[in-house]
Amino acid sequence: MAQGSLSRRSFLKLSAGALAGMALWKFDHPVHASAAEVSQVSVSELPLRAEEAAQKSALIAENWERLEDDVASLHDGALQRKVQGVFDNPAPTFLRQYGAGDAARVYEELQAKGLVDPAKTDAAHLLPPIEDAGKTPQPFRTAPGSGYGSHHPYPGGLVTHTAANVEILKGIDQAYQTVFGYDCDYDVAVAAELLHDLAKPYVFQWQEDGSSLKEYTIAGTGAHHIFSIAESIQRGLPKEVVIAQACAHNHPGSASDAKQVEDWLAAASILAGKDPVALGLLTQDGKLTEPVGEEGFLVHLGDHDWVLSGFAAKKCVDYLKDYATQKLGVATSDTKRINAVRNYAGSQLSYMRLYQALTQGTRQADALM
Repeated sequence: MAQGSLSRRSFLKLSAGALAGMALWKFDHPVHASAAEVSQVSVSELPLRAEEAAQKSALIAENWERLEDDVASLHDGALQRKVQGVFDNPAPTFLRQYGAGDAARVYEELQAKGLVDPAKTDAAHLLPPIEDAGKTPQPFRTAPGSGYGSHHPYPGGLVTHTAANVEILKGIDQAYQTVFGYDCDYDVAVAAELLHDLAKPYVFQWQEDGSSLKEYTIAGTGAHHIFSIAESIQRGLPKEVVIAQACAHNHPGSASDAKQVEDWLAAASILAGKDPVALGLLTQDGKLTEPVGEEGFLVHLGDHDWVLSGFAAKKCVDYLKDYATQKLGVATSDTKRINAVRNYAGSQLSYMRLYQALTQGTRQADALM
């Protein structure tokens, strides 16, 4: 059956027992989803706090170690320490300089330069709430990979998303080396990919109902991208890394595409209170400096995990809602517990792994026994 022909009803029928077979819940004959141990719970034992689901996950722990190895693989010691500092505390420290009225002033400057659309983001929602800009609202390893309806939206999804992106980037770099003898600056490319979503622990804070905070847009893209660039600027990352990081959401392969990257660097510089020209990020006329490094293109290509994982997430979200109410007996009005099912299943298995089981039905579940 083609994936496109899967209705929600047939999807559920095909995947009946897939989660049970993957040993998330306590049954008489549990099996494991992978070589990593899956922590079993009953519905009554489900962690209602999203952060706790990530903390219980062998999948997240394994990929967190992979990210730490990636940081350690950076050859430049100073760069390695700065990237590790972000992973230890991904706080929006660029906000520590803000006093009363500064957020409104920054919003006005962004609006005057066409870098924020009042119809999509008003001044009140420019910045997510935070008590202490020097302290992250949550660890990197508990944050979702994106908004609650997008790719890897489960606790710890930022870890799996980032780990996958870095592996993809390294694979593309290796392919270019093999075929063309063409090599990029490893430190610049890997550091930029590791940092590309550093602001997601700030933007996607977990809410009381188990969902994550809504994201708004700046300069035509998700605000997390602009905050991430601003934070790298604030922390003094090399300009080559900052520019490559800015390319995550688009490559500068044409004048119109490059304009987006230039706008993102300009907006991030305004938020960080820095001069992008003085930092070497942009020229006097607001353009990227030529020649444009290849690392940004690789970072952009590496940041395409979302193409499949976003699709998988949408399918899994529908499945898990029905699974929670129809199979586990959760009341349809109990949004918090339905979200807990979503969060736990995602953090333990990933939506990629779950979607694979769903598309292959009991055959996949049986193969895991």
